[in-house]
Amino acid sequence: MKKDPYLIGLYQALGIVGYAFLISNLFFVLEKIAVAPPNYLGFTLILVLLVFSAAVTGSIVFGYPAYLAFNKKTKEAISVLGFTLLYGLGLIGMIIVVLGLCI
Repeated sequence: MKKDPYLIGLYQALGIVGYAFLISNLFFVLEKIAVAPPNYLGFTLILVLLVFSAAVTGSIVFGYPAYLAFNKKTKEAISVLGFTLLYGLGLIGMIIVVLGLCI
């Protein structure tokens, strides 16, 4: 079965948006239930979450293109990465427009 780079890029970009949505909801819930760790633990939590998020989003965006590149499918790898980034920019634009309409 042939996988279309534009669909893979779309799914990866949607995965990033979904992950960001989950993390933002985590912060929203923590704020609502008034969980406030001591300062040093709060900074530690933020830094660990930053590293974890970088690993998750990096593997979503670069994982499959890296797999393709290692299997000598460089053109397809670049296509998937390009579509992922383009769809990501498009989704960012759509979110900005929706937020602008809501305000």
